[in-house]
Amino acid sequence: MARSLGIRKNPAKDERERAFKQAALKLFSAKGYHKTTMSEIAMEAGFGKGTLYWYWNSKEELYFSLVEESHDEFIGLVRQAAEIDGNALEKLYWLGNKVVDLHFRHRDYTKLSWKMRAEELEAFSPEYVEKLHHNSREIKEKLQEILSQGIEEGMLPAVDSYYLACMLLGLMEGMEIQWLEDSESFDLRTAMEMVERIARMVLQNAAELAGKKRE
Repeated sequence: MARSLGIRKNPAKDERERAFKQAALKLFSAKGYHKTTMSEIAMEAGFGKGTLYWYWNSKEELYFSLVEESHDEFIGLVRQAAEIDGNALEKLYWLGNKVVDLHFRHRDYTKLSWKMRAEELEAFSPEYVEKLHHNSREIKEKLQEILSQGIEEGMLPAVDSYYLACMLLGLMEGMEIQWLEDSESFDLRTAMEMVERIARMVLQNAAELAGKKRE
């Protein structure tokens, strides 16, 4: 039986695409969407502007391809956290540490995500805005799954899981901002370790108090 040759790859094409993405990520994360031009991206990548348009039809398409890459990896971690074995808090600790690792590996992607939020979404096409809203909804839904498990396990108080998911995201996002603004004074890993320590202490104290009440 003849072997399938499969899809042939073009190393030069792949290299150009990576160069364009790296250049776009660097400029978008530093200057934002509106202040970055396709000409600047092409120049930063070391190729012509015409070549750039072979890969993406517009600046908006290129921009959101990068945003989606960042969101896809984050959403993948949230999905995985919801499916791994363990109680709710173990899942949240695992997710928190994985997200911190992700931010350290791809700091420019984190910067890009915050630059995107600062831009006026009305300036982008509705299809792209809806993709962002869809991603946000899925992240919250998966977090709600984990938090609802924690409520059922008695580790978390019986409160609205949607609000709890939003508050948890707000805490993480606030830590991200502090780290991006001043990483020398605020280390994201140290902050996550403190959050975990505080959560464990609160749970331990709550369990001890409940035990005394039963005596």
